[in-house]
Amino acid sequence: MSTKLILILLTLSVVTGCRSHRMPETIDLSGTWHFSPDTGQAGMREKWYAAGFDDSGWDTLHAGERWEDQGYPDLDGNAWYRKRVDIPDAWKGKEVWIKFGGVNDAYVLFVNGQQASRFGNSHYSFAGRPSFTKVTDKVLFGKSNLIAVKVNDWGNSGGLWHLPVIITVDKSETDLYKPLSDKPFVPVREGYKLVWKDDFNGDKLDSAKWRNRALGPRRGGYGTPDAVQVKDGYLHIRAYMKDDTLRVGAISTEGIKGFKYGYFECRAKLPKTTGPWAAFWIQSPLISAGEDPARYGVEIDIFEYFKSQGGDFVSHDLHWAYGPHQKTSGAFLSKVKGVGEGFHTFAVEWTPEKYAFFIDGLKYYEYKKAISHIKENIILSFEPCSVKELETATLPDVFTVDYVKVYQKK
Repeated sequence: MSTKLILILLTLSVVTGCRSHRMPETIDLSGTWHFSPDTGQAGMREKWYAAGFDDSGWDTLHAGERWEDQGYPDLDGNAWYRKRVDIPDAWKGKEVWIKFGGVNDAYVLFVNGQQASRFGNSHYSFAGRPSFTKVTDKVLFGKSNLIAVKVNDWGNSGGLWHLPVIITVDKSETDLYKPLSDKPFVPVREGYKLVWKDDFNGDKLDSAKWRNRALGPRRGGYGTPDAVQVKDGYLHIRAYMKDDTLRVGAISTEGIKGFKYGYFECRAKLPKTTGPWAAFWIQSPLISAGEDPARYGVEIDIFEYFKSQGGDFVSHDLHWAYGPHQKTSGAFLSKVKGVGEGFHTFAVEWTPEKYAFFIDGLKYYEYKKAISHIKENIILSFEPCSVKELETATLPDVFTVDYVKVYQKK
């Protein structure tokens, strides 16, 4: 064997050996967990968080999904998740974190029988809020570790219902709001063609594209066409007080134009006030007629801006089956520094397989369930708030939209 060939083989063996022994920085915990309802409040008394507790008779569920969708449609109140995970010995000397993308509604985390953290209470839900706990001093390196989570759901969806669900030493994972990609999405480069748009030129709303919606009493306000104005190349939807009543506006393509699938984008400047909130969304005209999202459609909240969440946060959401069994996906929170200042773009890509949510061209979330397969309508709105929330509102205010565009593929 030649000296050159021997050197090549030795190099390959070193590279392969390094790769095979590379330390994982993150362990996915979203797979199977042992699960049990705790309707009798026995969990704390019987120490369901303890390593020696026998959970072999419990059910098994996946994290990242509501427990209602995994065999417990009527469960409200307390339930427990338990899972064992091997922590690499090579993690010694590093900070170790457990992170949840969203727990509905509140939870207590235990690691190896010790309480590590508590998030949420009856007035503050962590349903749409990522959270993380440093557990360095509670894990056993090079051994099996027990993770137990007591979840309290006080209505509707419940459980470890949003990803990620991970244990990690990767410090970059502390940013749970970061985009999934740093490459901007350009619809025409992805095979889309512009099929519909409104640049809001002129001096009035284009009646061939839009109609006023949600007129009359709504929550703590009143919907009126007087709150909608087209001027200087922009759509202005206002929120203001008149006769001690909050006046707001909304427009929709309902009854004029429906869309199925595509890339839907608006460029907008967000309002400053707390209380009333701006929204760009898509809604099915049949959403109250049945519970199958494929047949009856989904409310797709491309973005909602609640100033009370903090000026840099935007939320995205999906709702379907309006009525007593209404279901929801979120909300998903995106943090974009400075999003409350100046103009930004907000978009969703809706395909037969997924929804993907974008801000300024960057993808923040992707959801592959509850896909609508029917035509739906575009809505822009300045949503009214409760009377109590008006106490902190700063009015008048305006939601300003530069354009709305729809791209579709053949």
